Amino acid sequence: MAVRALPQAQQRLRLSQVRIHGAVKMAEVAVTVRLMPESADVDLARLEVEIKSRVKVHSVSREPIAFGLEALRVVAVVPDAAGGTEPLEKELSTLAGVGNVQVIDVRRLL
Repeated sequence: MAVRALPQAQQRLRLSQVRIHGAVKMAEVAVTVRLMPESADVDLARLEVEIKSRVKVHSVSREPIAFGLEALRVVAVVPDAAGGTEPLEKELSTLAGVGNVQVIDVRRLL
């Protein structure tokens, strides 16, 4: 069985000539973050309100840690940019009462 030769392209297509019609939108990711408070005395309700005012939040839940200490589990939606989750981590770590910020999960949204 002989392999048939494929015809060569007549003209090369340059990327500068390609145009995409419509808006090209950057993808978004859902980042799950665990926020550990500085102490058990931190008002988590106030902290939730402050987080929602600074970050695009999908959900916030409380996670029991030990001895009455609770952490906040925040699912935030951020653009899939070159900085990754670092801008979100920096923003959340500047909040009063936050002791530690830990990224648990990152998922791309469709």
